[in-house]
Amino acid sequence: MSSYFSEEEKSKSNNLNNESLANKSFFEKLEFYYSQIKDKIIIYQAERWGVVGVLALIYFIRMFRTKGYYALTYCIGIHFLNSFIGFISPLDDPELELNSGDSFLPQKNSEEFRPFQRKVKEFAFWSLMFWTFIFAIPMTFFEVFNIPVFWPLLLIYFLTIFFLIMRRQIQHMIKYNYLPWDAGKKTYNHNIPSQK
Repeated sequence: MSSYFSEEEKSKSNNLNNESLANKSFFEKLEFYYSQIKDKIIIYQAERWGVVGVLALIYFIRMFRTKGYYALTYCIGIHFLNSFIGFISPLDDPELELNSGDSFLPQKNSEEFRPFQRKVKEFAFWSLMFWTFIFAIPMTFFEVFNIPVFWPLLLIYFLTIFFLIMRRQIQHMIKYNYLPWDAGKKTYNHNIPSQK
């Protein structure tokens, strides 16, 4: 695999990074290293979500084995729902844009294709879920977070909130004719007979 930079240029860049890091505080260094890790893992989408799935499985196994932490699980569910609504919502609200006259969504077939832009980007949504479970799993080892509640009531309340919010979101999608995912620009395949 060819490289755009020579080894000399790479070593100069690393030296500059190391010298600039020497003058920074602990938290600035930590933020720098965290940013580097994020830049490296952002391309591994399936693997990242697999890790979140494993963390969620560990959390739910722990919850079922202890027969508790239902209030914590409810809070995680509300946090997930809030993040998910941001993930499937457009960056700019079309209701506000109708008043201003500018629209981020194409209104006619002749208008230029614009990809769907989310309020919460995929990596940010993944990061929220990842850190939620990273903090929630250790919380299941402390009895102070095991608040006694009647869990069927919490479940019914959560499902009611979920269905009401999702119904409103689906109506919004239908009203403004958008989908929360990008299938790419429509292309039309004309059946052109091949010349032999």
